[in-house]
Amino acid sequence: MQVIDMHPIPRIDAHMLTLDEPAEWRDACIESLRGAPVRLHVLPGIPDRLGEARARGYALGELPLLTFVDPDDTYESDAFAMLADALDASPSSVLAYADEGLLDEHGRRIGTRRLAYSPFMHAHSASHVHGLIIMRREHAAAVAGSVHPQDQTPDWTLTRMLARRGGVIHLPIIGRHWRQHPGQYHRRIRGATHAAN
Repeated sequence: MQVIDMHPIPRIDAHMLTLDEPAEWRDACIESLRGAPVRLHVLPGIPDRLGEARARGYALGELPLLTFVDPDDTYESDAFAMLADALDASPSSVLAYADEGLLDEHGRRIGTRRLAYSPFMHAHSASHVHGLIIMRREHAAAVAGSVHPQDQTPDWTLTRMLARRGGVIHLPIIGRHWRQHPGQYHRRIRGATHAAN
């Protein structure tokens, strides 16, 4: 495992799970975090056990805020502090998230996803509270053990549990640039699900 402070005063423990993504994508992801108030924990993913791998990532560090970053995406480094500040200003909120840009496989911009919060959409869509999500450690730690090790959408499961514990903040800023490519995790699990049916 590798630990990298992306800022002299980190406020957020972030983990990155690596598997078979191209090294240049992973390097671009890490470079995009420069200046973010993040302590980055880079660790190997666990094939077919994303819930377990996420739980390991969330358990790392001791900072009061948590997030994850995906090695095939890039991030806006200033968005991390903006989301952390929003949580600081709203003690009853348990998570904050941002909109996301869309990239093609080669890193070219192809669109933007605006994701203003809707409890109904959050309950019914894994891609509603999505992208850059900052959570309070105390609340995430309290519920993370309820996420099944083989849960294929553990981030959605976790954010839905968190939303029952307090407020959800949405900032209309771009936090993550989500790379669209055939090897994306959600495309692989959808294909496996269809193959099984």
